[in-house]
Amino acid sequence: MIRCLILGSGGAVPTPDRSPAAYWLTIDGRSMLMDPGPGALLRLIRSLDGPDSLDDLDTVLLTHLHLDHCADLPALLFALRTPITASEQPLQIIGPLGLAAYLSRLDELYGDWVRPLRREVLILELAPGEGLVPAAGRAGVWSKTGNPDELPAVTAFRAEHSETRFSEVNLGYVFRDEESHTLVFSGDSEPCPELLAAAGGADLLLVECSIPDEFEAPGHMTPSRVGALCRDAAPSRVVLTHLYPACDALDLETLVRELWQGDLVRAADGMLLTVPSLPDPTRKDQA
Repeated sequence: MIRCLILGSGGAVPTPDRSPAAYWLTIDGRSMLMDPGPGALLRLIRSLDGPDSLDDLDTVLLTHLHLDHCADLPALLFALRTPITASEQPLQIIGPLGLAAYLSRLDELYGDWVRPLRREVLILELAPGEGLVPAAGRAGVWSKTGNPDELPAVTAFRAEHSETRFSEVNLGYVFRDEESHTLVFSGDSEPCPELLAAAGGADLLLVECSIPDEFEAPGHMTPSRVGALCRDAAPSRVVLTHLYPACDALDLETLVRELWQGDLVRAADGMLLTVPSLPDPTRKDQA
């Protein structure tokens, strides 16, 4: 089973109802914090569906290195510098090519402030097409799969976005559980062949829908772009996220359904998604 706790469903501009990007992913019992934007750590620890403490966090996964997706990464490293945290489990940070150089620059800036007191930091860079599986004999650690017959739990794909200062490659991810259920996360991306291929037949597509069509800009999705993607990829369920205020004010469901009439909702901070979906006990129309 895959679980996704949405800690932040907004864009770079926080609103009273939406915080910047952040997601807590669990795949067959193994969890990771994805795209920890500003305030992600506080929202994670406050949630009843999150870990009990930062000692239970062993993996951070990044799609790209814009601040609304990674600003709480140095805050996490700083927090793990304190003697209050007790875990000695390695902290693994996984992301696009350029991640190691980015972390090196953080170290140049902050020095030992961003060096955890008890935990080794493992850095793993992913290129599009590379996959992750649990590392043999190392609890909480992921490794790249070199076995073509091995089913990756996480596969990276190229996203078409504009973060080129630290990495020219931006990523989206396909998450797959042991029963081959899939959750696809677009990252920040405009339409591109790689996103279409990844989203094809997904059990759940978590896709950004940042801006209205009249403000269409490179690197982001609009309602009509999402509709066209869903029409061509035919996912089973779709959740719209990374919503900026101007787009959030629209009737997004109606706009997307002009091109695709499937199962669609907009994300909310605190929403818990499961793949496969679990019955909602508040609804009486489900078996």
